[in-house]
This record gives sequence, structure tokens and C-alpha cells, in this order.
Amino acid sequence: MNGTDQGWNAVLLPVHAEGELSGAPSIGLLTALFGAGGLTGALLYGAVGHRFSRRAVFTVCVILCGAPRFLIAAVTGTTLPLAVTMLLGGVAGGVLNPILTTVIYERVPDRLRSRVSGALTAGCEFAMPVGGLAAGLLVEGAGATGALLAMGAVFFLATLSPLVFPSWRTLDDVPGAGAVQGLPGAGPVRVAPGAEAVRQVPGAEPAGPVAGAEPAGPAPGAEPARPVAHAEAVRADLVRPQVSSSGPSRPTPGP
Repeated sequence: MNGTDQGWNAVLLPVHAEGELSGAPSIGLLTALFGAGGLTGALLYGAVGHRFSRRAVFTVCVILCGAPRFLIAAVTGTTLPLAVTMLLGGVAGGVLNPILTTVIYERVPDRLRSRVSGALTAGCEFAMPVGGLAAGLLVEGAGATGALLAMGAVFFLATLSPLVFPSWRTLDDVPGAGAVQGLPGAGPVRVAPGAEAVRQVPGAEPAGPVAGAEPAGPAPGAEPARPVAHAEAVRADLVRPQVSSSGPSRPTPGP
């Protein structure tokens, strides 16, 4: 997806704006709308995103943020439809990174986080020059409209991955988390496989002795335990100061 994004920003959008729109002003307007939508989407998800399923939100938003702008640019030659599409696509795209970042912090151990983040960033950056090169070759060979449709189709197929690959089904799992109840506005939380949900039942009494179990007796050869009262009496005798009948003792002067 980063590769097709690069093809759009570096090649397809400038070519489309130069041929069908008003050139540089249109590029500035569309880019600004997409950025404003991204900021809005990130703020909205931070405010209310916890109420919804991560996988459902991610799947819908990743589809909306990519392929529609390629299709609208291919079939229309005016600014308004593409501007609305870019704004809505920016809102959808702004939701994606908060979800992915949250999952990385939940799943990756602290000692491996920098390596995993570096590998992910390197993979995303590696696809960007490939996407730009492919978009340029497509424009030269198939024209702007054919390149938009081809790159949009590739983008659409890539965004179907949350629906195809089973690993995306665990996006809602929170490793090691128990069932959280009583939080206002909290949505359902699935527990990752292997994690136990420990729940405090309101009004439950503490567990008593197991029915039929005999109390443990002294070990063979051990002396029976003395009563507690006897032990307290012995302790009091040991710590009580000894006072003579002639009065309190005085310190003996030194030599």
C-alpha cells in the first residue's frame, strides 16, 4: 500500500491535475484535504475508537482510504468529487496508524520493539520507490486513466488482506488482559489465547475449606504444639524486668 501511495503522490496525482484539473493549485488543495482528514480521523479514533472492534474499523478504513480516489480520478475530470473523496479517505487513513501502533506496543516485547519497528519501517519504505517507478511506466504505456485503474486495483487487492488472512482475526485480542467490567464506555475486549480472565464476582464469599478434607496434624516424631496462651505467658516472663524488694537498683560507680 505504501508503494501505491507513492505512485499516487509522485506520479498519478500530478499527471491527473495537470491534464484534467487546474494544475498546482488542485494538487495543493487535494493534499491539504487529505492531511486534514488524517488528523481528524486520528483524533476521532482516539476519542471513541475503543468502543468498536479494531478489526472491523481497520478493515473498513483501509478499504476507504485507498482505492476510491484512484477510481474517482479515473472516471471524473473535476475537482469537487475528488476533493470529497480525498477528505473522506484522509479520515479513514488517519485511523490506521493508531491501531497498528497500539498492536505493536501490545504484542512486541520491550527488548525487541526497536528491531520490529525498524523492520516494519524498512519494508514499507522499500515498496515506495517500486510504486513510483511502476506508476511512471504505466502512465507511459497505458495512459493516465489506465495507470489509475491498474494502481487502484492493486491497492484494492492489498486492502482485502484483513478479510483474507487469518492472522488479522486476532487484532482484537489483548495479550494477558483479563475481563474488564464496570468501565463507562468500554467496549468488548477479547482475551488472547492462553490468557485467563480473572473476574471478581460481586457478593461472592471467600472460599472455605474443602468438604471432607481433614485438618493437617503434626508430623511423625514432632512435639505437639503448645497452646497460644502458654506461649504468651512464657514470653512475658522472659521480658519482665527483675525488681528487688529494697527498691530500684542504682548503677555502680566506676573504679
